[in-house]
Amino acid sequence: MALAVGAFHRAVEGLLAEVARQRDEIEHLATHDKLTGLPALRLAADRIDMALSHAARNGDKVALLFVDLDGFKAVNDKHGHEAGDRVLAEVAARLKTCVRASDTAARIGGDEFIVVLPDLHDAAAAGEVADKIIQAVSAPIAFGTASLAVGASIGIAVFPDHAQDSIALRRAADGAMYEVKRQGKNAHAFAQAVKPDGVAPPTGIEPVSET
Repeated sequence: MALAVGAFHRAVEGLLAEVARQRDEIEHLATHDKLTGLPALRLAADRIDMALSHAARNGDKVALLFVDLDGFKAVNDKHGHEAGDRVLAEVAARLKTCVRASDTAARIGGDEFIVVLPDLHDAAAAGEVADKIIQAVSAPIAFGTASLAVGASIGIAVFPDHAQDSIALRRAADGAMYEVKRQGKNAHAFAQAVKPDGVAPPTGIEPVSET
């Protein structure tokens, strides 16, 4: 009888462990990009909000980098979607080598990524990370016998310098990225500082920094 009860308890424990594993797997799939394994927009948004709350309490800065790949469409058109997937997966891996364990690199759709840098004392550090990302992304990517090449245009917005909330921060970083695209690509630029009335300028960015 004791052996049967013991076996039953072990079976229940195993079943509960499997349910917990499946629950964790479902949660991971819901919050992470399937192709790259990076956090998806939902999780990234949560981490931005948490970083801003922490920065507001401690007087630190948070930088948001909006990363858009240059030349990705050409890779897809010439080599096919499998090559495009190879590029995205490799870019994701390289992004992770450019940031700290406390930072977040996320894929938010297509060939667009964001990087969240919390606990900064100096906004210039975000520019240094952007330069590292541009250099890493621009290195050739092997695909069969082909060598694939993409670049990165990066817009940077810093809390509280450029925006006072997560939505405005993302908008400012996105706008700065598009200005980099217009000015020649494969570079980074900061959004403009918030005006005294607390409103960020609708257009324009600080000078682009090229690598």
